[in-house]
Amino acid sequence: MSGDAVAATEQSLTPRPADDGIPDSKDSKDNSKSTEVSKVVEKPAADLLVRLNDDPALGFCVYAARAYRRGERLFEEGTALEATHDAHKEGVRNVYERYCQLSAERRRALHGSFPYLAWANGVDAQEAASARTLVGSLAKGLVIDNRLTAADHMQMRPDGGRSVEEGPGTPGSLAGTPPKKASRAKTALYGLLKWPAAPQDVPSSPEEDAEKRARTETLDWFSRYAFRLKPEASFVKPGGNHQAAVYLLTDLINHRCGGFQNCRVSADVGTISVLALRDIAAGEEVTINYCKDVKDFQCMGECCLRK
Repeated sequence: MSGDAVAATEQSLTPRPADDGIPDSKDSKDNSKSTEVSKVVEKPAADLLVRLNDDPALGFCVYAARAYRRGERLFEEGTALEATHDAHKEGVRNVYERYCQLSAERRRALHGSFPYLAWANGVDAQEAASARTLVGSLAKGLVIDNRLTAADHMQMRPDGGRSVEEGPGTPGSLAGTPPKKASRAKTALYGLLKWPAAPQDVPSSPEEDAEKRARTETLDWFSRYAFRLKPEASFVKPGGNHQAAVYLLTDLINHRCGGFQNCRVSADVGTISVLALRDIAAGEEVTINYCKDVKDFQCMGECCLRK
């Protein structure tokens, strides 16, 4: 995904009961000396397949591993991270604070779905890649054929999975991000007028620089991937502050323009559902419409490829 948060306005649905594959308790052991017949419980076929797109520019993608009928719900998923994201830059945008408040386990799950977020916060590439198996862990009643490899995860990081040179206590430092140079003219002017030194000219510690970069990149990541929630369900009083959320699996679904997508989303506080707009064949890519403004988003799908 790219651009600002997505609007989701459809009604949410009730969850589909999960098939846990556990045999009924009435199937007790037969104490007779007759030949024991073991009951074989077949593993259900996968519902969805997750892998790296043939075009890496499209990132991870989701395919239907089985057929779906029009109106059928593919899955329901819980929120991975929710934050306030104002439409205006001057407003409240607290995603970095919310990210830091998450448990280590929840942050690890996010790193498995979003290599960019892991890179932004200085997370070791191999450690983040090992969490890719958690993709879809918040979805209900869903069997996923996860084809993502460590190499796929590395390929989606801006640093390509290379180790980041960072000093002690700088977990958020980024590779290839040089510090800003102080303006010599501004420094000279402040000295001439005997004003106090400009705040931006005061040297900061590596830890402060690392946190600033992590904050900026985390905000950029959230702006690209977050789904905007219903205002009436997100806060009591209407205003400029809007709640938005990201999801471990839904965010991996690629965009197609109106009329070309085969699914729609129904987002609310706490959950999101993905429903089929038409019949979907096994092996077909699952797609949704991000509802982006053309000035904020460039479609990479076949619906907009130049012929």
